[in-house]
Amino acid sequence: MELLEYQAKQLFRQVGIPTLPSQVISDARELKQLQIPYPVVLKSQVSSGGRGKVGGIKSVQNTIDAIAAARNIFNLAIAGQYPEVILAEAQYRSEQEIFLAVVLDYELQRPVLIGSAFGDTNVDVNTLLANLHQVVIEGSFSPFYARHLLHKMGVSGELVISLSQIIQKMYELLLAKDLELIEINPLGIGQNGELMALGGKVLAHNTALRKHADIAKFGDRSMSDSPRKMTATGPLFWKHDVTGGKIGIICVGVGAAALIWDTIHDQKGHPACCWILGPYDQSSMFVPQELETQMMAILEQVKSLPQVDVLLLNLVADDEINQQILQHLATYIKQPSPVINRAPMGHQTTVTIPTVSESTFPEVVVRCLPTIENTFDSSLYWETELSDAISRAIALSKQRNVRA
Repeated sequence: MELLEYQAKQLFRQVGIPTLPSQVISDARELKQLQIPYPVVLKSQVSSGGRGKVGGIKSVQNTIDAIAAARNIFNLAIAGQYPEVILAEAQYRSEQEIFLAVVLDYELQRPVLIGSAFGDTNVDVNTLLANLHQVVIEGSFSPFYARHLLHKMGVSGELVISLSQIIQKMYELLLAKDLELIEINPLGIGQNGELMALGGKVLAHNTALRKHADIAKFGDRSMSDSPRKMTATGPLFWKHDVTGGKIGIICVGVGAAALIWDTIHDQKGHPACCWILGPYDQSSMFVPQELETQMMAILEQVKSLPQVDVLLLNLVADDEINQQILQHLATYIKQPSPVINRAPMGHQTTVTIPTVSESTFPEVVVRCLPTIENTFDSSLYWETELSDAISRAIALSKQRNVRA
C-alpha cells in the first residue's frame, strides 16, 4: 500500500525527519481557518507522481486565491484519481534539492540506500534516474553506508554529517514500521545547510497493516469507498543520454533498476535504456491486463531503438508474473533466432551469436529464479544469477558491436 504524502510526513515527524508546517484540507472552505501564514503551497493528495506538471500543486498568496486553487485541485483527476484531501504546506526556498530513498530489495533480501544529486518532482525523470546511485546494506546499519552513498552522489563537507543522520532515520523507520520503501523527493537544502523533506513517499507491506495501528489507520482511509477511476499508462522508462549504449533493461522496481544499471557501468558495459514494470496504482496488485499492456508497449518501443543490441530481463517477481512476461516475449519474437550454444555462463568458454542480418530483434538475456523452468532454450539466453546475466549481456553487446 502506498501512503499519501501527508501520511508519509506524519511518519517522518515521528523519527525526527524535518518537515514543513502543514494542514490537511478536506474542503476548500476550510482554508478560511488556515493556521499557516501565506504564501502556502497546495498539494493534491493522490498516489501518483507528476502532480506539479498537470496542475496538482499550486502556490498561493492569499485566502481568495487559495480557495479558488483548492476547488480546481479537488476537481482535477491525476492518473484517474481525484483527491479526497489537499495538503496545505508552508513555502520553502531551497538552494539545492536531492533525492534519497531506502528500499527493501526482496531479491537481495537486504535494504538498499538510493540517492541522486538531482531531486525535485519537476526534474526530468531521465536526469533523475540516470544519476541514481545505490549502496546495499550488508548486516547492521552503519553510518559508513550513508557516507558511501553520499560520496557517490558527490556530496562533501558538513552536509555529509547531517544527510547521514537523515538516511539513518529513514533506515530505522523502514525497519520499525515494516515498510518496503521510504522516499524523500525532493529533500531541500537551505542556504545555511538546513534540511527539509519537501516531498515524501512510503510503501507499506501488509505486515505493517497488521502490526502497526497508525499504518492500519492510513490504510482505512486509503481504501475508502470514494470513487477513483484508474487510467492505463505505460511502464516507467528512462533513456541514457550518452551515446554508445547497447543494453536495454527490463525489470520490476526502481531499486533493481538502479542496481543493474550501476553494475553494468561498473563492469564497463553500456546501458542504453531501462523499462520498469509495475502496477499503475502502487496500492494494488499487478494485474494481467496491466502486464500485457506494458510488455507490448516495451516490445514496440524496442523497434524504434536500433542501438539496443541486447535486452536484459531481470525476472524475480511472482512465478505467475514471470511466466506471463516470458510468454509475451516469446509470442512477440515468434521465430527463434539461429543462435548456437545458449548454455549458462559457467558451462561454456565462448559466446556465438548470429550476424546482425540474421536477427533484427535484440539478443535476449533472461535472469530468472530457478523456480521457473526454461522452455525457451532456442531463442533466449538463460541465467539464474544476476551477475552471470549481466556478464552475458555485456559480452553479447560487445560482440554484436564488432560484427556491426
